[in-house]
Amino acid sequence: METTSLQYPVLIYKSKKNNTFVANCIIKNMIGFGDSEKAALSNLNNMLNKPDADYPVILKPVYRFLPEIL
Repeated sequence: METTSLQYPVLIYKSKKNNTFVANCIIKNMIGFGDSEKAALSNLNNMLNKPDADYPVILKPVYRFLPEIL
């Protein structure tokens, strides 16, 4: 049996104001905070993967908007 899941891009950056990491889900317009990148992603993942959700959510970390051009 194949399960369907949703994959959302998440922009990860370090806040200059309070020195914490921010995981910003661009599609859902939600933000997760944490002391590390992993904690920020985990915080956001817990908010998006509710028990009553139709599909499981997979977060794809993105570190910049545009790809580097060599």
